[in-house]
Parts: sequence; C-alpha cells; structure tokens
Amino acid sequence: MTMWMRSGERLLETLADSLTGFDHVAEHAHRFDFYSYCEQYAQQRAQLAATFRGVMKRYGSKRPKFGSVLGSAHRFYLDIRGALDSGVVAMLEELMRGEAFLASRADALLDHDGLPEEIYEIVRLIRANTSQSLLDLRAMHHHVSNGFAAGSFRLSR
Repeated sequence: MTMWMRSGERLLETLADSLTGFDHVAEHAHRFDFYSYCEQYAQQRAQLAATFRGVMKRYGSKRPKFGSVLGSAHRFYLDIRGALDSGVVAMLEELMRGEAFLASRADALLDHDGLPEEIYEIVRLIRANTSQSLLDLRAMHHHVSNGFAAGSFRLSR
C-alpha cells in the first residue's frame, strides 16, 4: 500500500467522524443554536466524503465508512464539556479543534508526492470546505464572545 493511500484512508476515517459529529451537534443544536451551521456543512461534507470514498475505492481502498474511536471520544468530551461549561464558547472551541484536525489530515495527504490528480482535486475541495467551516466557526466564536446569541449569527452565502 502506498503512503498516500494510508493518509487517504486516515482522511476517510476523519471525514466519517466529522459527519457523525455534525449529526451529534445537530441533535443538540436547539441548545447551542448551531443548527444552520451543522445543516449546511453536513450536506456539503457528506457529498465530498461520498465522492472521495468512491475515488479511493477505485484505487483499492477497502476502508469502511465508519469513524474512529478517537472521534467517538471527542464527541463524548464535547458532551461533558458542554454540560460542565454549559457554554456556547466551549462548544465552539471544540468544534474548531475538530475541524483543525480534519484540515491537518487533508494537508498531510496533499503533501504526498505522486498523488493522483483526481485524489488531489477532491482533497483540495475537502480542505477548502474545512477552511470555510473554520472561518465560520471563528466568526461565530467572535460573535458569541461579544455577548450575542449564537442563533443570531448568520452564515453568509
């Protein structure tokens, strides 16, 4: 197995964690006012993940579309932190941490030499989606830190 293939499979696993995370946060969206964020990025991310999974399969990946134990632990940590801090800021910080981890996985794959063009293109799109998500989360964090409700923040599109 090539080195880029291992990195690609790790990215697939992290994407699965990301999608499960969006579902998880959306379940609690009424509490934290993140529904529009979760809905928008979950739809985009699901399409990108399905495309990437299909391309990786053509190159021989047999990775299942389930996430990792680390992702499950992060969601559990999110629940505990949200319950203890009961704060939107704490939840946003954890979401940013998860998105930064996904971005690092995409960057690691993009750094490989000999990466097939179609893999490069879809990973570039995944990275762009993650970058925009991080920008939106940072803007929402700033908005909430200034005393506004997360629900009053609007994603610009």
